[in-house]
Amino acid sequence: MGSTVTVGCMCSPFDAPTGFSRQTTLPDPTNNTNKVYEAARSLFYRFWDGMPVRRAGVTISGLVKDEEYQLTLFEDQERLRALEKATDFIKDRFGSAAIIRASSASKAGQAQHRALKIGGHYK
Repeated sequence: MGSTVTVGCMCSPFDAPTGFSRQTTLPDPTNNTNKVYEAARSLFYRFWDGMPVRRAGVTISGLVKDEEYQLTLFEDQERLRALEKATDFIKDRFGSAAIIRASSASKAGQAQHRALKIGGHYK
């Protein structure tokens, strides 16, 4: 689990590139995909200048073991952790495109197409 989410972005044009690298610390360490996604999305849209993006990256740091975690009154963390483990198991067994977000199933989605590649090249 990690507590610090960092988003980096390099924008065009090549002659005068713009970009940013910003980070935020989560209240509690997490390995929940949706929480990391929401933190990264929030950072990106807060600092992105609207220019075309040529490189983007997300990292998580401040890593700790997932054996102990902070309980909350407002979330069923055991259920969320079980869901994440089941999702990881399905993706390990059937491939990374076995479960995708609904937006990736649209015509503009790329998750299924990218699952057929390794490092940008077809397997």
